Amino acid sequence: MLTLLRAIATTGGASGISMLLGLLTNKIIAVVLGPSGVGLLASFRAIQDVVTGLGSLGGTAAQVQALSSVTGEARRRRVIACVWLTLTGMVVFSTGLLVAAPAIAEHFFRDPSAEIVVAVRCMVVSFSVSLGAAIALGFVNVSGAIGWMALAQIAASVASLVAAWPLATLAGQGHLLAYVGMIATPVAIQLAIAVIMTFRLGWMPQIAAAFRQRPARADIKHFLVYFVANVGGGLITSSCALILRATIIETSDQATNGLFQASWTLTQQNLTLLMASFGTYLLPALSAAHDVEERRRFLDETIPVIIMLTVPMAAVGLLFMPLVLRLLYSAAFLPAIELLRWMLLANLFSALVAVLVVLLLARGRPLASAVTEVMWHVGFTAASVAVLTGVVDPAWVGLGRLEALGAAFFLFHGLRLACLLVFCRTKVSYVPARRVWLVGALGFSLLLIAAWIGWSAQDVNWAVSVPAAMVICASPLLLLNRARFRRLLGLVRAYVAR
Repeated sequence: MLTLLRAIATTGGASGISMLLGLLTNKIIAVVLGPSGVGLLASFRAIQDVVTGLGSLGGTAAQVQALSSVTGEARRRRVIACVWLTLTGMVVFSTGLLVAAPAIAEHFFRDPSAEIVVAVRCMVVSFSVSLGAAIALGFVNVSGAIGWMALAQIAASVASLVAAWPLATLAGQGHLLAYVGMIATPVAIQLAIAVIMTFRLGWMPQIAAAFRQRPARADIKHFLVYFVANVGGGLITSSCALILRATIIETSDQATNGLFQASWTLTQQNLTLLMASFGTYLLPALSAAHDVEERRRFLDETIPVIIMLTVPMAAVGLLFMPLVLRLLYSAAFLPAIELLRWMLLANLFSALVAVLVVLLLARGRPLASAVTEVMWHVGFTAASVAVLTGVVDPAWVGLGRLEALGAAFFLFHGLRLACLLVFCRTKVSYVPARRVWLVGALGFSLLLIAAWIGWSAQDVNWAVSVPAAMVICASPLLLLNRARFRRLLGLVRAYVAR
């Protein structure tokens, strides 16, 4: 457990700084552009996420797993395959973005104007830079250079913050390319730092040599499983994401899309602080662990830590939702509370889903993970579209339309977690120990209490919320026996003394 805490301590500071910078960036954009502008930026980001996810073909997870599980000549061959697959994805999906730009503008943005078409086509630049940065950082992850990754993370966040006001101002004046600039700026900084990293860590000679060699069939086949899972599942999940955004815009407006984006961003940032910390640690560690009992012990120690670190962050969000929205966005975003409370309540499910997905990827079972991801996206999108278009009236259970989207988010995350537990048992022989279940039950109970306290509040009840937050934030100490507590204190003292 303390090994994981050391990894979190190494990258957690960078993640925390990046999160705070990201919140400041979101605040600037929200104040300058309002809900409608935030919604339009979210639409551009959705396109960026789709093409980057599909363009990576096997994905960075496949890269880290493939290179971490072998050494020597076998690793060199897989570098060759990784480079050629990345180039293929970049060319294919850049071409697709250029050709499909008019259709994307008309059917997704609901605006076929020439300005939108040009902006979508210019996203080829942000896509190519983002893909290059992701793959380069994947090599760094394999090397275990977490400090370098933290540097890239912070530098990208600083760049976003510096560029936020001028680019948002230009976007508010009608210059749509400024939205693309807000997306491209941080990934361009990441790419620059990632190139330096690959030189220093000795990857560049292998990468350069890969352009002069053909990839071996066996290595392509290894990536092919991840390719099928990523592209096959990615096409479905990406379509679902685009359909949902387009339906929100069609049935409401960009302002409602902005409220949805604000809730989505706050929910994901709650997880990003931990995911960036333990994600870089778990995948290489689980890929290298070939013994079933070793993996079981590792996960039974790791999952309770993740639960008890996730719960306080989500609980604080639930207790102080009105304050969070006013500080990080503006009072115009307060209607997002109806959606946000359900999403924050699902944070615990999301964190556990992330861990089990990493386990399946590390053990070469990406298709099982992809099946659950497709199920979640299809289920959530279908339920949301049914509510937004009036096919299902959520009023019969006492929910408004926005609140019903949040409830669907919560429900389908719970179903995905249940499916992943079944897959982990059947595919990789992992069943959480009884202690893990007990910690999970405790964590979820604390979240329910926090949700009940702040459920309908438009203002923070300080007399209740502050004591409740203090108790919940102290709950991770329950994981420590006396020996672990002394070791943790020693770790903290050593870290402070440096």
